[in-house]
Amino acid sequence: MTVRGNHLQCDMRDTCISCSIYTWPPKMNKPKSYYFCEHCNIDILCERGFSISYDYFDDGFVDKKTRCIKCNRLLLKKTWPIIPEKLKKELLKMK
Repeated sequence: MTVRGNHLQCDMRDTCISCSIYTWPPKMNKPKSYYFCEHCNIDILCERGFSISYDYFDDGFVDKKTRCIKCNRLLLKKTWPIIPEKLKKELLKMK
């Protein structure tokens, strides 16, 4: 994860120079999701840094797969800003 001045920075900047979603502030109205590639060790904030494919099964189930553009491996979905573990437990109790 690349954090500069408490802002999350997209590591795919060299791939998509025209991207307007380069950094996310530390405080947001709602938490947003982004993707992380474990192999490349990069954070991807916008849709230009990954590809989405769908697998359709006979029973009607659809499986969405998000892959890194650089290495074509599956990405992890993460949330920004990072919610502390103690707060996560409290939020789960409220549901």
